[in-house]
Amino acid sequence: MLKAPILINIPGIHIYWTMTVIVMIIILSVAFIVGKSMKVVPGAVQSFFELIIIMTEYFLREIIGDEGAMYLPLIASFAIFILFSNLLGSIPGFTSPTATIDTTATLALIVFVLSHFMGAKKHGFKYLKKFLGPLIVLAPIMIIIEVMSALSRPFSHALRLFANIFAEEFMVTVLLFLLPWVVPAIMMYMQIFTDFMQAFVFYLLAIIYIALSLESEEMEEV
Repeated sequence: MLKAPILINIPGIHIYWTMTVIVMIIILSVAFIVGKSMKVVPGAVQSFFELIIIMTEYFLREIIGDEGAMYLPLIASFAIFILFSNLLGSIPGFTSPTATIDTTATLALIVFVLSHFMGAKKHGFKYLKKFLGPLIVLAPIMIIIEVMSALSRPFSHALRLFANIFAEEFMVTVLLFLLPWVVPAIMMYMQIFTDFMQAFVFYLLAIIYIALSLESEEMEEV
């Protein structure tokens, strides 16, 4: 498959693992620098991180409710990690960790396990009613449908992010080989826009999936 040359490639270590470590180093470095220089009137970088926190807090409160505040650290971390991972692929010589299904599947499985664990913790045995349907006579059929529906969520959650990031990187790489620099440069600006959108979609879906597991039977009936 056609690939652009990678600047950092450690023998014996998967390239996406290397890219993931690079993203983590970048995030931790930026967080340390911003944390050491917090200002009352924030600069551009501090404002960017504050915007992510404020947006995440807003969506958690609006979609989940007051109990959504406990998920703020995890969901905000998802947003920052996915965004930085996506953007890394926009830099020549690097590739996005989210351009592999391993990364996106891991993130999706975390959301899947957490959402059902918290749903079961909140509702106890009643949580199983979500999989039995409204009528007990339909339970044998509904449980199959509901379980398949629940299992499809992490699959689509992971595949959506992976497919979009992989496709955009591949497209830009092909254009770099086939066309002058002007067209690929325009495509790279579009790629950055897509990187932001895909990070937003993933973390918003994570909030929605958690909310669906936490909602009560009364809410479902309404």
